[in-house]
Amino acid sequence: MAEQPTREEGSSTPQHARTYEEIINDPWTTGEEKQRAMADSLLGHMAALLFQRGDSAHLNLLLRVRTAVIEYDGDSQTNDLWLEIDPGDEAAFTSEARERLTDAFERVSNRLGYGVTWIGFRETLPQVGPDWRQRLQEMMSADRPTNQARRTMPEKPQWVLDRLAFTNAGERRVYQALKYMQEKELPSEETISIFPLPNGRVPGHTWEPDLLVTYRGRAGVLEIDGPNHRARRAMDTTRDHLLRDAGIAYVDRIPVEAIENPQELSTTLKRFLRRLSEYR
Repeated sequence: MAEQPTREEGSSTPQHARTYEEIINDPWTTGEEKQRAMADSLLGHMAALLFQRGDSAHLNLLLRVRTAVIEYDGDSQTNDLWLEIDPGDEAAFTSEARERLTDAFERVSNRLGYGVTWIGFRETLPQVGPDWRQRLQEMMSADRPTNQARRTMPEKPQWVLDRLAFTNAGERRVYQALKYMQEKELPSEETISIFPLPNGRVPGHTWEPDLLVTYRGRAGVLEIDGPNHRARRAMDTTRDHLLRDAGIAYVDRIPVEAIENPQELSTTLKRFLRRLSEYR
């Protein structure tokens, strides 16, 4: 049996954001984590290629993709990439658009060598359990999270605070830090408002920013970056430009590492509010 890698005692995980190659080639990365990294890498490289081509129309379509997953097809014995999109966005993925995206996928996939040879498009499928009738009734009643939070529905939200739903613990932690500043640090006559997952529309796209914050007459967006977002910078940049063009004064991104450090998170949020208030 091959000897398993070991971690030296006292060693710690590096704090810098790892590249896709580092994640995929790390012997400690599980098979599921490798597949997620490869799927996101493929999506990000497709977006970057379309950005380089100046193909903003089809890049904007990729921004509508909710999830990218790799699945094994037992019939053809191939690994397939599925791009999952919201039902309301499906009509935008016309036959011509899918052909253009497939071309970008094939060029990227051949270069990356992940062994993923086919791409497909399908609607997102919500997670439901045996209590789905009760959950749907709760979602349709007045006693439910008050923000739109499409990504958490119709399953019961796992992270809820102040009757607001969040998609992960990191979003809730950032909200809690902003709430502390709102109630404890800022004067009541000049404080902030916080809107988690405010589903809204900009030209050509429906989006859910992680957090919308208003301060001193300006609206800003906070996005929480995962540890592996480097190859998606072109996609992020295009999204930020669209938000600013549509009236959002300032867009900032919080690295996931900052969320684990309360002092660093507080410093990051104060810098965001300062830049939002000073933006011209």
